[in-house]
Amino acid sequence: MIAEFSIDQLAKEPNQIQLLLQVCSEALNREFKPIVLFGSGAIGRYYLKYLETMNIPMEIIFCDNNPAKWGTSVEGVPIISFNELKTNYRRSYIIICSFDFYEEISLQLKDNDLKSILDPRIHSVLLESQDTFDLFNYISLIEKSEKQFQAAYDLLADELSKQIFYDRINYCITASSKYLAPLRSKSPQYFATDLIKLTGEEIFIDGGAFTGDTIAEFIKQTKGDFNKIYAFEPEESKHKEFKELTARYEHIELLPYGLWSKKEVLRFHAHNDGTSSVGKDGDIEIPVISIDELLDGRPVTFIKMDIEGAELEALKGAEISIRKYKPKLAICVYHKPLDIVEIPLYLKKLVPEYKFYFRHYSNNISETVCYAIAE
Repeated sequence: MIAEFSIDQLAKEPNQIQLLLQVCSEALNREFKPIVLFGSGAIGRYYLKYLETMNIPMEIIFCDNNPAKWGTSVEGVPIISFNELKTNYRRSYIIICSFDFYEEISLQLKDNDLKSILDPRIHSVLLESQDTFDLFNYISLIEKSEKQFQAAYDLLADELSKQIFYDRINYCITASSKYLAPLRSKSPQYFATDLIKLTGEEIFIDGGAFTGDTIAEFIKQTKGDFNKIYAFEPEESKHKEFKELTARYEHIELLPYGLWSKKEVLRFHAHNDGTSSVGKDGDIEIPVISIDELLDGRPVTFIKMDIEGAELEALKGAEISIRKYKPKLAICVYHKPLDIVEIPLYLKKLVPEYKFYFRHYSNNISETVCYAIAE
């Protein structure tokens, strides 16, 4: 592995998103056809946003396999069934807008003599905060912050972490899945077996508890032997499933807050696909609180955060607790372009003893976790 971080060592390949948008543009200019975005979730919304920037007259339609969505719309774009797609839109350009169901949808199209014009896996760098994560200018961002990137790279404690750091950047530059897919960890996310050692005295904070999936894994890893869990989940729609999952355990406290640097109320984009986030133009308001305010001096041994871009702000709200107790940390660093440098550098200032590790848990840009462990 390269001893120092260097822009000269980064990938020189063209950005695949730009290339394919060009292909799409040329196809539309040759022959007007509707574009069908197959999948109306987060990835479909990303495609819609990018297609709208092309400024080419086009008809855009969503298709989805979920019957509950048929007849509804996203951003004014109608959602149709697959039956309607194969009946009325056989000559359309179809773009698969799903990561998890890519293979299934591809087979579904093939079985009905339809096919997608683009491979969506290269579009997996499209994040919720597109206004802050400008993929086409990512290399210029690195150039402006090269010293920060070098400093963060120097903090990483093993070769795998450094490889992930480099190839994550290469992925952002090229949108090519060849960089991150081979680095996908087989360990449970947030519980890297070579890094995280749990005891029966754990006091665990789950920032972004969702429906309790991380806590279920925590209970599995501890065999149900732990001290306390604080679960933060501001979306009430997730609470019913969470309570059903954790009902048999005492010492689990579900808190209807988001995590932030201080107690206040913020605007929030609420989605059912795990991509909800804080934003000034959000559709609902949520209460947020800091970890330090909640704990009020009480101890914590392990903090996990997957809070859609609010991680750094929430860590600032945990400064006292982190300095005092030096808890194990598992923090997502993929929501914003500078998270991979700003979060480790901030934590190093709080606890100089922390050792930092990156582990990656998907084939695309999402699910990169920074572990900080006091040794």
